[in-house]
Amino acid sequence: MIKFFRKSKEKKLISQQMINDTNFVVVDTELTGLNEFKDNIIAIGAIKMIGRTIKIGDIFYRTVSPSTKKFRKESIMIHEITPSELEKCPEIKPILKEFISFAKDNIVVGHCINLDISFLKREIKSNINYNFEPFSVDTLLIYKWLIKKGILPPEFIKNNSLENIAISLGIEAKELHDALSDAYITAQIFQKLLFYLADLKIFNVGELLNIACPDICSYKNIAKKEAYQL
Repeated sequence: MIKFFRKSKEKKLISQQMINDTNFVVVDTELTGLNEFKDNIIAIGAIKMIGRTIKIGDIFYRTVSPSTKKFRKESIMIHEITPSELEKCPEIKPILKEFISFAKDNIVVGHCINLDISFLKREIKSNINYNFEPFSVDTLLIYKWLIKKGILPPEFIKNNSLENIAISLGIEAKELHDALSDAYITAQIFQKLLFYLADLKIFNVGELLNIACPDICSYKNIAKKEAYQL
């Protein structure tokens, strides 16, 4: 109960902030598969933003040796990272500590971010016994909201993958399924979407969270495999 009230108080404070003055960290993970109970993180990529400004030099990228040795074939085909490549990588525990330090006090942004956060939460809790509970914003939800508002063309509604959304917004989508590259593409998408929101006089974080804070219902019409191009 105390945790709930603390979170509510934090949300009230952060909701009053102006988007342009807010610290964001755009995150992407690469995984052994999409099963949130059995699969593991093999790479974390992140880049920081202040408002609409991408901080090109402020990045985080680590590959790790996962606890599971079972990689799903479709995942290897997507990110092209093989088990043998990860054998000499560090274990995830120290990397998670580095990531928490990097992401601290930032709103986490991502494409279908609920999946990334669910993996990060589980790995962080099991490895370092820390509750990772960031405020988060999903670029896919902003994109869909802008379509419903008539700001983006209705034919864009079929776009769910990071690649298709980037292309539809005139953003070059290259080196996909590399955690850092995907985080940078997502940051560019977020940057462009924030300009659209500004045109609609949406300037504070509370309004942004109302549009783009992910929950289970937000994804009810979006196929997870389609969004991740599997």
